[in-house]
Amino acid sequence: MADIFTSDDNSTPLTPEEREGLKPKWITLRHELNEFETRNILDAEMWLATHKQQDVLNDTFLMKLHKRMFGQVWKWAGEYRMTERNIEVAPYKIPVKLKTLFDDVKF
Repeated sequence: MADIFTSDDNSTPLTPEEREGLKPKWITLRHELNEFETRNILDAEMWLATHKQQDVLNDTFLMKLHKRMFGQVWKWAGEYRMTERNIEVAPYKIPVKLKTLFDDVKF
């Protein structure tokens, strides 16, 4: 089994610094992390189903939802990513890209 520092077929490996952001220190295996994140996401889906909002195309709502989805798992939940990843958007560009996306959807 892959530890949390090792990539599996669908995951980006965690650096030791990123591992420090993990709240439950008992998690050591990737499948444990995936299961715990999944439970947290399901809780967020239940919250979302019962808390309808008119305006979801904004930074405030997105950060609140992100915190609901990952807040039990990661210290950084509800904040923008600060590390470089191979997903084509540098951390400093995220707020601008999201604003553009929100504007495009509203249009």
